[in-house]
Amino acid sequence: MRLNDASRTETPATGLRAARAVCRDRGISDVTLWRWARRGWIKTVNISGKVYCDLASLAEFDRRAAAGEFSQPPAGAARKSAEKRATKETDLT
Repeated sequence: MRLNDASRTETPATGLRAARAVCRDRGISDVTLWRWARRGWIKTVNISGKVYCDLASLAEFDRRAAAGEFSQPPAGAARKSAEKRATKETDLT
């Protein structure tokens, strides 16, 4: 039996990766990934009950995060200690 040429070629990449694998590789929880998707920062797809992440949206997320787009000033007790630290630094100069 002879195989046709089409069956010998590799399957093209889909641009999707299992959400669990993304979480494991990035060291984040599945809840964190779900929050990112809910906020619209990344795109996810549900295929037969399994969640996949769009690799292009993950790359865009990484670019935006590196640019500091998601950074926020500290809140609560962290804000108070940051303000005190800033006051001490300005007093020293």
